[in-house]
Formats: sequence, C-alpha cells, structure tokens
Amino acid sequence: MRAEPGRDRLRDGGAARWAALLAAAVALHVLFWLVSQPATAFADFYKAYFHAAEVVFEHGPVPTWPIDEDSAEVGFVNIPGLVWLFVPLVPLGKPLAAWTFLGLGAAAMAAAYALLLRLGRPSPRAAGMLLLLFLANGPLVNSLREGNTTHFILLLLIVALLLWRNGREVAAGLALGFCAMIKPPLLLFGVYFLLRGRWRIVAGGAAMIAAIVALSLATFGLGINVGWYKACIEPFMRGPIAAFNVQSIDGFLIRLVTGPEELDNWFPLEPSIAHRVVRIVSVAGLFVGAFWLFRRAARARPSAGVAPRDYLEFSIVLLIALVSTPVSWTHYYLLLLLPCGLYLSGRLALPDDGVTRRLFWASWLLSALPVVSPPAEPEWLAEILSRTVVSAWLFGGFLMLAALARGAFAAVAAPSPAAAKG
Repeated sequence: MRAEPGRDRLRDGGAARWAALLAAAVALHVLFWLVSQPATAFADFYKAYFHAAEVVFEHGPVPTWPIDEDSAEVGFVNIPGLVWLFVPLVPLGKPLAAWTFLGLGAAAMAAAYALLLRLGRPSPRAAGMLLLLFLANGPLVNSLREGNTTHFILLLLIVALLLWRNGREVAAGLALGFCAMIKPPLLLFGVYFLLRGRWRIVAGGAAMIAAIVALSLATFGLGINVGWYKACIEPFMRGPIAAFNVQSIDGFLIRLVTGPEELDNWFPLEPSIAHRVVRIVSVAGLFVGAFWLFRRAARARPSAGVAPRDYLEFSIVLLIALVSTPVSWTHYYLLLLLPCGLYLSGRLALPDDGVTRRLFWASWLLSALPVVSPPAEPEWLAEILSRTVVSAWLFGGFLMLAALARGAFAAVAAPSPAAAKG
C-alpha cells in the first residue's frame, strides 16, 4: 500500500522543520522590534504625520513643516495636500492614533503578502519561505516602528503590478502615481513606462499626480506649496546626507569621507568635486546600462500582456530608484520584498543557477538586517563600520540589482527562436 505524500513529509520531519523556521522568524521579528531604530516608537508618525495633521486640524491649511529651526517636530515632508489623509486620525488622540496607524500598517502587510501570492502563484514551500522573509525583515520593522508609510507603498506597488497584468493600465498608472507622490524616487517608473510607450499607464500616473497637486494648491495655496518645496525638497537635492540610515550612493560616498562623525546628522553636507564626479558616473552608468538592456529586450518582448521580462524590468527600475536617489532611507529597502516574492515564485526571467541564488540570498541577508545605530566605541571599529557595514542595505540592493541585471543580460544575449532555427 502506497503512503500518502503528506504523511511521508510529516514522517521525514518536514512539518517540524517548517514550524521551527516559523518560530525562529517570529522570534527574529520580535527581536528586530526590540532593537530597531527609532529608540522611541512611532517617532516619524508623531513628529511628522500626526504633528502636521494636528496643526491643520486646529488651524486649517497652514504650513505643515516647522518654520522655527529649533522646533523638535520634523513636520510633514510630503506635498501639503497629502496631509488630509492623516487628519481623520487626530480626534483619536496621539497614542491611539499611532496604534491605529500601526494596525493599518499590519493589515497592509497581510494584504501585500496575500496579493504577492496571487501575483506570483508560488508553490506552498515558496509561499512559506516568503512569509519568513516578511517576518524577518529589518527595514519593514523599522518602517512599522517609526510609523512611516513605506510599507503601504509596497502594497500599492503589488496592486499596480496586478492591475497591469490584468490589462487595467490606467488604474495601474494611478496607483504608481500615488506611490511617486509619497516616495518621489518612484517617479522613475514614469520615465520607464514613458520610454516603453505604455501611454495608458503614463496617463494614469500623470492624472494622479496632477490631481494631488491640484488638491494641494486648492487647499493650501501656491505660497505654502512653494515654501514646502524650498524647505523640504530643494535642500536635499543639493547635498548628501551622511546619517547611518541613508542607504544611497550619495550616503555611502559621503560616509567614506566623514566616517563616524556625521552618522547622526540628518542635514545635507557640501560634497567634494570627487564626490560629485563619482556619483554622476555611477548613476549615469546605472541608467545607461538599464536603458541598453531594456532596449535590447524590447525586440523580443511580446506586444501584449505582462511577461517575466516585464516583472524583471519593473524590479530593476525599483532597485535603481532606491540606490540612485540622493536620499534613500533604510526602510525603503523593505520594497525588495516585491522582487523577492517574484523570484521565489519563478516569475522573474533569471537563470536558475548557483550564481543567481548566491547573489539573491546574499543581497537578502544584507538588505534585511535590523536597523540599529552603529557603535561609537572603540574609535577604530567605528571608523571601519561607518565606511563599510553601515551601508549594508545599499550593498544588498546592489547585489540584487546584479542578479537582476545578469538575468536581463542573459535574456537579451540568447539567440531568438528564429535565429536559432536559422
């Protein structure tokens, strides 16, 4: 008599191993929550989102950032019109509003996981592995603990991909446009779809951006919006930030010079000429390389539908947006859960070989580390860590980008079916 497969797995200890892995992942999640920055839970929510919403709730449309440089509040750094999303939380009071926001974030992550399973349709084993990656993710814990919005962006990016796959391109563009207004580096998706000629997606994104700008102008006026740009956007476009939780090319390069001295400084610094040159060359190399790969792939891409190469290119654009923007906070790297989910589901056009696996999992180990403040003592160790380990999430992003770019290059280098027959 033949044994049932499920019983065989149980007999082999498979269920017990998965239970142990899940318990370890839950333990890591709890540990990450205990040790992760910020030291005070919901710091971003209190200093930025709730503070600005409370001011607007009490005084109407007024500037949503601190006018006084000595203010302990950070203020609302997104375009002023988006503060209306947080105003309904004000009547709950500060603590209850923060816990409500955390509950919404946890629900968003549960939805992101469920929709990522729907998007990729992974095997049960891959679905279990993806759940472990969600639980043991330092940037995700950091975003939840700070009361930030990056985890909501993950959900919206997955929704955008699902809408694109189902042929609802305008709706996909609307979702991407909303993401870009909250996290400006994601405007790079607009450039990508513009170059691909996906006009419906571009139109949807442009419509969402125009609607948010119009709402902000209509409710806050031109003067406050211009003031917001000059106070919250323009300064950070001119100089790099050396703080330990800035995981971008700019952040890494400036830390090579400043070492541990500026790890707790969140104000822009004046870069050297060498810094500017290296940054321009690095970012230009990423953009030119991606353009060349995408242009070559366009010759073999099907005219309709969403293929594995589309998922691959979408993930590459996401990685380039993260590493190349002047300010990429550590919690932005929770967005790597999207390409990880696609990879585990076999939806990315990547070679199934040891090099891909090593690159991918090494990148994951680095980019999922808990977000903690680097030690200041002993000095010799702080000097080394500030120039190396502090940029671990950026290095992880580059390793994942290397895995994705290698797959894209292999796809365009392979001969087409017609050429192979000839």
